[in-house]
Parts: sequence; C-alpha cells; structure tokens
Amino acid sequence: YQCGWTEGVVVAAAGSIINVAVGERVLFPVSPEGNQSVIIELSFNNIVMVSWSSRRKVPDVHDLYVHRIDIVESGSMHVNNMQRSDSGLYQMLIRYMSGDHKPSKSLSFQLRVLEPVSKPNITAECLNGSISLSCFNSQGSEVTYSWETLPPCGDDSCVHLGATVEIHPSSESTAHTCTAQNPVSRATSGPIDLGVCSIQQPS
Repeated sequence: YQCGWTEGVVVAAAGSIINVAVGERVLFPVSPEGNQSVIIELSFNNIVMVSWSSRRKVPDVHDLYVHRIDIVESGSMHVNNMQRSDSGLYQMLIRYMSGDHKPSKSLSFQLRVLEPVSKPNITAECLNGSISLSCFNSQGSEVTYSWETLPPCGDDSCVHLGATVEIHPSSESTAHTCTAQNPVSRATSGPIDLGVCSIQQPS
C-alpha cells in the first residue's frame, strides 16, 4: 500500500473491505491457472465495466469507464482515479475457455472510497473558568478526531477523543493539538496555546 494519494495503488483482496483514497487506482489481481484461455468480466452495481479475453487481448469497456481501466498481461485490471461514487461491491467472473474447462470462478470485492482529511483547524471559546476547543476540517469523509497536550505526557489519559474538548487551565502553560484521521489519511493541526483566553481565577 502506497500513501501518495494521487500515485497510490491499492491491491484489492477478494472477500474483504478495501479502503481507498479518492484519486487512487485499484488493482484487481488475476492469476489464471495454467496457460488456459480465459474470459474475465469485472462488474460494479450489476454493470459490466469491462470484459477481456486472453485470446483477443482487446478489452470491451463500458462507455462510463473507457478512460479509467487498464488491463495487465495476465488479465489483472486497474481502475484509475477512484471517486466517492465508486464505493460498493465489485464482482469478477473468470471463465475458462480451453483445457479441461474448469468451472467458472467468481470473486467479490467490497471497496470503500474515502476523501483524505485536510489539516484541521481549531477554534476556542472562552467560558467561565474553562475553555471549549473545537476541531474541524474542510476535507475528509468518515473523520474521527483526537486531542493531545504539548509537550506530550506519554500517557493515554492525555488523549481526548471527539471533535470538541473542554479544558480547565492549570497554572502550567500547555498547548493542545487536534488530529483528524480516517482509514486512508491522518493530519494534525498546529498547536493552540490556552493563553488565548485570559481567565480570571476566582479569588
């Protein structure tokens, strides 16, 4: 798995959920047994995206995918430039046309295409005796948030989960960062110093 969101190639594994970033390409691997002739079909939402014969070598590609599919010599297929709308169930049918006429083989792939997160921003609301910090970002799907103090305390109890956190400042000067992540990416904000609120301590 490569982490460059535009150059990355994700290898699909049959029978499992595969997380893919928007813009990546997905390889649906095929390894026909022996040197038998095969016909391979890849379908999405019951639409046959591409049909390829090892005899003809020229793929028959659906109009919607003409510029997005590449065929490797073995019949493996790349689908390029994945988008959110490409999330769902893919099915590959391999039919053997020569030799001992092995039974057809069907494979299923579940893809989840996610938008990578952008660097998050923090807003601070000064309350009476505490500070409410909120974390948000402009990009990303299925995002989760977590907070850490700086310098890191090396303890899980210093990590808070969720988009907002309420802090009760102590005499020690601390800063906080927010991390946004999803299964395909992770980004951390710049630190915010709790000095943004000059809180009057009760007498």
